[in-house]
Order: sequence, then structure tokens, then C-alpha cells
Amino acid sequence: MPRAHHVAVPVAGGAPEVRLPDGVGPFRRSAATRTVAPADIFEYMDGAGELYLAYRFDHLEVAEYASDGDGEILVELYRMRTSDDAYGLLSQDWGGEPVVLTQPPPTPGPRALYGAGLLRLWSGDLFARVMATRESEAARAAVLAFGRAIVAGRADPPPPSLVTALPVRPAPGYGLSGGGACFLRSHLVLNSAYFVSQRDILDLGPQAEAVLAAYRGSGARPRLLLVRYPEAAAARRALARFRAAYLPEAGEGAEADGAGPVPVEDGWTAASASGRGVAIVFAAPDRETAEAFLAAGRATLASLEASHG
Repeated sequence: MPRAHHVAVPVAGGAPEVRLPDGVGPFRRSAATRTVAPADIFEYMDGAGELYLAYRFDHLEVAEYASDGDGEILVELYRMRTSDDAYGLLSQDWGGEPVVLTQPPPTPGPRALYGAGLLRLWSGDLFARVMATRESEAARAAVLAFGRAIVAGRADPPPPSLVTALPVRPAPGYGLSGGGACFLRSHLVLNSAYFVSQRDILDLGPQAEAVLAAYRGSGARPRLLLVRYPEAAAARRALARFRAAYLPEAGEGAEADGAGPVPVEDGWTAASASGRGVAIVFAAPDRETAEAFLAAGRATLASLEASHG
């Protein structure tokens, strides 16, 4: 591989610069780096801009590379306000081959996934996509080289606390599904992972944080949704809206801080508020499993409340 010349991509907020190479192997920079502001994201991409905005997107930097016979490579650097937001973008899809871009590998992982010429990675407040238009050995090598250049010298903060605190075995015979946790702030992202409602019945938004985790066991695949709001009053309001829209069967006699378990179309659902958090169980196979999942979710929220406030 020829020696690469690097161009620093400046960033705001004191984060380390990303030094993209002028070229890797047969791929050479073909255009100046472009910057895409939030107001212009829909002009840049068709049909997915709202997902980036849902994660408190700051701006996008785009670099293009061309070759004589191996196609092109597009590098997209999505700058987010926090590391949690960048993690959330990766967590929407855990498909692909986990790849290691730094030594020693950061834990927990994976932090980079490759498949069919596309590399997706999370590095602090940065989510990146590196895409080759034609998959080949040369293209794969170059894509991974770009990935290593992007993460070089950057810190490796942990995943969001809601993710790391998830109960591993919330009920007998059930465990976390591999790559099954999605961090989110928007009902649009929630619906892409597990459809709940066309309306935002949980009052999600930039100040909320949530994780949807899939579990496997006994032939069923329950989901546990944990949401944290800025204050306890917001959590209680969200629970009341959810109960009225999704679990009207719970009736007026339901406890003020909970609802269910109630059998619905895809299994048993239960919900409960705990401090400034809400725990919801979807698709449990029976009442007992729903109750166990809900208890585990409440315990997780209480633990986070005690440790982080």
C-alpha cells in the first residue's frame, strides 16, 4: 500500500480530529470534503434523515474516493452531540461481521461491523459509514484502512448506562438475544425496531433516553423497553398515555404506577413507572413471564436512579 497523505477534518466541541487519508491503495480522494448541516440532511439522503435527527445529529462530513478499476468509496462521518447518540445509530442494526480496528480491542464490543462493502462504526461522539460501490479484496482492505484512520487516537467510552445495566436473565429460561439492544430517543426509531404506535404515545424526544432489548427462551422472544425521562412527573405522564392508548384493557382500576399484565395480540404486555423511568414488557408468552420481566426492569431503573440520579 502506498504511503498515505492525511487531511484533518476539523470538529467542534474539543473532540479529536479525524485525519482521513488522501488515498488508500488504488483509491484516491476525488472531491473536497463536504459538510452537511441538520437543515440539509434531507437533501443529502432520501428517506432516512429523520433517524439521524432523532439522535441529536450535529453535522455530517462526506469524503469521496475513486479508483481506476475498483469502484468508489464514500466516507460519511456523522457527528453527534454525545457518545450515546452515536452508539444509538450503530445499535439500530447489529448485522454484519464484527471487526476490530484498534489494539487492544475496546470492550464491550463490537464497535464496528462490516458486510457487503459497508463498514459501520461507533467511536465516541462519532458514527461513521464507509461504503465501497464494488466489493473486492482491494475495496475491503481500503474500507477497513479508512475505518482504522477514523478511530485512531479517539477515546472508547462505554455504551449508554441503560444498555450496560440491562438485566441479562430477567426470567427463568430467558437471556439477552445477541445484538438485540437498541438505544433510542424517538418513537420513529422504536417503531423501526418494534412497532408500538404511529403516534408518540411515550412522549419520547431529545431529553429522553431508552433501550429496547430482545430476549430469547422457551420459543418466545419478549422485549423489554426501559425509558428514562428528565423528571419523575414526565415518566408518570408517559405511562398514563401509554396505558390509555396501548392497554385500555387495564381499566380504571389499574394501579397509578403500572398496568397489566394484559394479554394483547402478540402476547402479554405490562408497564410500570419507577422514579423517572418507565419499564414496559412486550410479547411475553404468559402472565408469569411478563411479571418477572417487569420486576427486573423496575429493579434496573431503581439501580440507575440510585447510582446516577
